[in-house]
Amino acid sequence: MNQPLVSIIIPSFNRAHLVGETLISVINQTYKNWECIIIDDNSTDETIEVINSFQEKDNRFKLIIKPKAYKQGASISKNLGLKIAAGDYVQFLDSDDILKENKIEQQMNLLLQESKRTIAICKWGRFNTLDEGISIYEGKDDYRSFDNSKEYFDLIGLHGGFFPCHNFLISKELINFAGYWNESLTVNDDGEFFFRILLNTENILFSDKTYVLYRNNSHDNLSVLNSESKATSLLNSWKIIEVLFITKYGERDSLYINKKKSSVYNEFKRAYPRIISQNKDFFKQQIKEDTLVKKMIKLKKRIRNRIKKTFGF
Repeated sequence: MNQPLVSIIIPSFNRAHLVGETLISVINQTYKNWECIIIDDNSTDETIEVINSFQEKDNRFKLIIKPKAYKQGASISKNLGLKIAAGDYVQFLDSDDILKENKIEQQMNLLLQESKRTIAICKWGRFNTLDEGISIYEGKDDYRSFDNSKEYFDLIGLHGGFFPCHNFLISKELINFAGYWNESLTVNDDGEFFFRILLNTENILFSDKTYVLYRNNSHDNLSVLNSESKATSLLNSWKIIEVLFITKYGERDSLYINKKKSSVYNEFKRAYPRIISQNKDFFKQQIKEDTLVKKMIKLKKRIRNRIKKTFGF
């Protein structure tokens, strides 16, 4: 059977206690034609030694220590990995997550007869440690194939949904067309990248025969909005996404975009209201809905007070 090369790209930084399990899940893949490119961000613990121990036993592992001329950051590391990757397909994988042993094989079985603009997804779950057991999500609304990307976005707009980055298997050709990771973003860089991938895909194929695992409480919390610069990066990512969505589909009142913008608005309302006031045009719909909710709350309060005065309870 034809087995195109799959490039597995792993950014790493100070994960000596976790990266071994991730690399074991790579070694255990039933699909054997892969290379694993690990871009290390100059770890200060024993991460490099752990990776070297795998590289010495299997030459499909390739450790690249990021040159000091490059800035730190996972997006920069992934782009460096993409430049080195020789595979026809790309599997992104964080240095603490896990692939089921048949993950690549099952998804490649779906993709081999399709165009390079088709992507594959699968089930996913969470875990703390493998010894404690795993929890696989079942029956999710987005556990299905999609004939086009718009169909996927419409479903997410109605029901919500999320896939971690290692869920996808993507052709290098599609990545080259959609564009590499946006290195200017420090928050939601993965959301913006995979939006562009999904936007440019022809169809999405789902495999119910495999899954990936996302480790709880170990990822660097880059998505936590603990600074205004991170909040601004999140805002910028969604400005990019909205412009691309409108350009592609011509929809300015999308359930998908409005649902996502509402989540961002609610985050900012608590911590960064100044950003909302500076971006009223972007949050126009959310401000309108918020004002209506406030009016309804005041009306209900007046009605309760009137009933209390009239009837004494």
